[in-house]
Amino acid sequence: MAWGCKALVGAGLLFGSASIVAADADAGRATATARCIQCHEADDWDGEDAASLESLIRDIVAGKVKHRQKIELSAAEIANIAAYWAQSSK
Repeated sequence: MAWGCKALVGAGLLFGSASIVAADADAGRATATARCIQCHEADDWDGEDAASLESLIRDIVAGKVKHRQKIELSAAEIANIAAYWAQSSK
């Protein structure tokens, strides 16, 4: 693999994993309080890490996982909620 391609792959890996690093747990708390608190509490997710929660929420939003009601969240909102719930479950 040429050096330029390696740099692009490395940059893609760095930026592709940035959602969890850049997630804002305070913003996640605000969104979860406004949109999720009717059915869920942070301690519902005890032992789950942010990556697994983010994946689960993404699948719910995409309709791959059954949920009580359809929800629409941006990628940033998903990452933020996951960061908040993961932080709250420790």
